[in-house]
Amino acid sequence: MIVFNTTFQVDAALHEEFIDYMLQVFIPMSTRSGLLTSPRLARVFGTEGEEGHSYAMEFTATDLPALEKWNNEERHLVIAPLLEKFKERLAGFSTVMQTLTT
Repeated sequence: MIVFNTTFQVDAALHEEFIDYMLQVFIPMSTRSGLLTSPRLARVFGTEGEEGHSYAMEFTATDLPALEKWNNEERHLVIAPLLEKFKERLAGFSTVMQTLTT
């Protein structure tokens, strides 16, 4: 099992709008093909002194080829509207992990 996690930092003034967008638009768009499943959005704590809020958006994929297929064929369809909506008031980085135990 592959875990695909993107951690986002969003301006405090936009955090409620960001959550709504993630739940109503981003997650459905990301999981539409079935290549990414099990979406989980979580608040990240421990960012004292930084402005804004941090969130982790996590999906699972069956294997690396499935994640690569999603990245090659669908990522731009999901990320471009997100960046257009929030512009410079949003930053993020992604991590790919393999589950070893459950």
